[in-house]
Amino acid sequence: YRETIPDRTFEAGESFPLLGTERELVIEPARSHSITDTSIRLRESTVERSTVERVLENVYRREARDHFSERADHYASEMGVEYGKIEIRNQRTKWGSCSTTGTISLNWRLMMAPPEVVDYVVVHELAHLREANHDDVFWSLVAECDPEYEAHARWLEEHSAQLIFSERDL
Repeated sequence: YRETIPDRTFEAGESFPLLGTERELVIEPARSHSITDTSIRLRESTVERSTVERVLENVYRREARDHFSERADHYASEMGVEYGKIEIRNQRTKWGSCSTTGTISLNWRLMMAPPEVVDYVVVHELAHLREANHDDVFWSLVAECDPEYEAHARWLEEHSAQLIFSERDL
């Protein structure tokens, strides 16, 4: 397991996955951080006041909030469920959870996984709003939105070490 953990140096030129696509880390004088199809571009002055690792994590968290909310809204209407709010967390061992009050907590590091894997976790947590247990009813709800859910769950199990961002996550 530990052998597959990426050895990140948090330096310009290194590549980081965002929604399953490897993107080059660029640090440049700019007004704000930005993301392109091939790069994650950090504003140099922000990095100088902090660390690349912290700034990059904040960019991931910001992207996570937007992406997870958009996906949760999409699937909630499809599934006929309502959630309260989304919390972005950094659970060490969990990708997501759903509280009895309807708060969906999702791990920002999921943003490193492919989009269909993110969707699986979102659907999984939304399904808990209808069905608390992981019984047959629950899995058939998940399957309605994500027929490939077993493959997506397996991907997460097999690649979870690659979604470790830094030493602090261990």
